[in-house]
Amino acid sequence: MHVRPAAREIVDLAISWVVISLCFSIRVIYVGMSYFLAFFASSLIAVGLGFLLHELMHRTIARSFACHAEYRMWPLGLLLALALALASGGSLIFAAPGAVYIVPLAYSPYISVEQLRRVNGLIALAGPMANLVLALVFYLLRGLSLHPFLQFTAMIGFQVNIWLAAFNLLPIPPLDGFSVVKWSPIAWGLVAIPAWVVTVIAFFKP
Repeated sequence: MHVRPAAREIVDLAISWVVISLCFSIRVIYVGMSYFLAFFASSLIAVGLGFLLHELMHRTIARSFACHAEYRMWPLGLLLALALALASGGSLIFAAPGAVYIVPLAYSPYISVEQLRRVNGLIALAGPMANLVLALVFYLLRGLSLHPFLQFTAMIGFQVNIWLAAFNLLPIPPLDGFSVVKWSPIAWGLVAIPAWVVTVIAFFKP
C-alpha cells in the first residue's frame, strides 16, 4: 500500500518518539510497573519533546530556504538503541533514531560556497537551539510549585535537553556542530561554549 510522504513522516516521528522515550525509561522497568509507566510518561514529555522539536526545527529552517526536507526514521538505529538500553539496564543510550533529509529544490551558479555554508550552518544550528530553548523552559518550570510528576518531568527535561544541545554542538561530523563551525566559528562558540558550561554545572556540580 502506498503511503503518502506526509503520513509516512508522521508515522516515523511517532515511532521514533516512543522508542527513544522507552529507551530512557528502561532503567526503572524492574522497580515496578506503575513507576515504569509514570517514568515513561515523563520521558514522552521531557525526552520525546526534545527529540521532536530538534528535528522539526531542522526541517522548518530547511524549508524556509526552499529545500525539500522530511524526517525519516532509521529502523536499525532504533533497534540498536532499544537493544543497548535493554542490555545495559538503561545505562547506555544510543540515540540515533533518524534524521531530517534535506534536498535543495534549486541549484544556481550564483550561490557561493560561503552562502551554502551559511544555509547549512543555520539549518544545523536550529536543532540544538530548539533544545536550549526547551531546556530553559523546563528549568523555569522547576522553580514553580507543581505536582511532583511535573517537577520530576521538568528536572529530566532540563538535563536531557541541555545535554542534547551540547552533544549535538560538538564540531565533529555528522553532528550539527560541524556544519555550524564550518559556517561561523564565532556563532558556534557563542552557542556551544555556554551550552557546555551549563551542562558541566548541571551534571557535575557537587
